[in-house]
Amino acid sequence: MKTVVVIFLATLLYAENPQKSENVYSWQLTFPTFEKCKEFYQQYEADLLNGLLEHSRDKYNTNMDVDYVSCALVEMDWQKQQPVVLGQNVMYQKERQ
Repeated sequence: MKTVVVIFLATLLYAENPQKSENVYSWQLTFPTFEKCKEFYQQYEADLLNGLLEHSRDKYNTNMDVDYVSCALVEMDWQKQQPVVLGQNVMYQKERQ
């Protein structure tokens, strides 16, 4: 079964090897619209970014940086591991040097 929803999509970069990355999806946290996602992000930005860093340490057992976070309109198919991204609005982007 396929479902179209708005979720958070984040890309995390390995601190010791920034060319290597992992995508993280907010499977359990969905929104009906981009606007609702944006409002939630703005209200909880610090908690969300810190939570991503903590999650990355726990899951990947290394320090990582948040490259970007977006509210993404996705088609979720529970038969597949990754959703099909139909569109996204970037909420946070790491500063480029």
